[in-house]
Amino acid sequence: MSGGQKTLAIVGLGLLGASIAEAARKRHPDWRIVGVSSPKTIGEALGLKLIDESFEYDKVREALEPCDLGFLCVPIDRILELLEEWSQKPLKLKSGAVLSDVGSTKEIICEWGRKAFTAEGNGTFIGSHPMAGSEKTGLKARDAHLFENAAWIICPNKDDSPSARQAQQELEKFVQGLGARTLMLNPQHHDLVVALASHLPQLLSTALAAYVGSSESLPRVLEVAGGGFRDMTRLSASSFAVWDPILRTNRKNLEFILPTFRREIEALEVSLSKDGGQQFFEEANALRRQFSSPRKGFSTPTTEILVDLEDRPGELLKVLAPLSEKKINVLDLEILKVREGEEGVLMMGFHKLEEAEAALDLLASSGHKARLR
Repeated sequence: MSGGQKTLAIVGLGLLGASIAEAARKRHPDWRIVGVSSPKTIGEALGLKLIDESFEYDKVREALEPCDLGFLCVPIDRILELLEEWSQKPLKLKSGAVLSDVGSTKEIICEWGRKAFTAEGNGTFIGSHPMAGSEKTGLKARDAHLFENAAWIICPNKDDSPSARQAQQELEKFVQGLGARTLMLNPQHHDLVVALASHLPQLLSTALAAYVGSSESLPRVLEVAGGGFRDMTRLSASSFAVWDPILRTNRKNLEFILPTFRREIEALEVSLSKDGGQQFFEEANALRRQFSSPRKGFSTPTTEILVDLEDRPGELLKVLAPLSEKKINVLDLEILKVREGEEGVLMMGFHKLEEAEAALDLLASSGHKARLR
């Protein structure tokens, strides 16, 4: 990217686009940020000072052509429409400019991206995918810390020219600056991996909620359901409009995975009659031991402590305030068990054992029961 003030253009100011804008604003206050979205969203983004200049969707070309770095943060169908349009009438990016996307599938996007950006010196398209998100959508759901410690997959351009390698390095540098961990995967491998890590969990959560929701016992189920059911069905709140193009563009992998998973459920039925499902529990336990965070998959293990948490107002703040005062960074935080009117269990993760031990000492001095996990 050229020297001097840089321009970041973001097409689509939903959860991911607005989160990129807010995170970039904090880390690059001197950058000019251009947003492309609907009139209502543009007005909100300008009012929040997330962006410096705005364009509506019919002015995408005008927004992107002067940029140094751009992200397509619109649904997959729209990304493909734009790439097809630019393959017919090329987008005239600046020399050295980098354009990426945040689409949840990559094979078809990267293929069309290569076709749309073939001219030498007309910028470089590199597909990418941040493994971060929420069941919530829209600008209001934005989070400047959304990408911290999350994996951000980059699909390297097949063109191994010096300009392509430089573009990849620029994208990596920006993404890592937002706090993400970059991971290089070819588009085909990416789509298989996310089918297992993201798309299958979404479908299972949706199927579970739909199954239980159709039961005549639903009122009683909701009365007794605890954290496990809540966590398992959290993804079922996701929008079909968001997931429809994702599932369509990764149909090949899902048509392979779903039948094999169905056979796994059948094997579990057999196991229940033989050993109560012991083998499945052992295999599942082994997987869980391989990583420390259920949400962002930290590249290095965290040291975790468990804190008994009483169910009363202000108790969570009493746990966290002493750690904040001593500048002990809590890398991960999760409420593992909730029992209304009694105690719950809070899990906190730290980068180093020394930090966890210091936290244990502070918590003990404030009267909290805590232990290493």
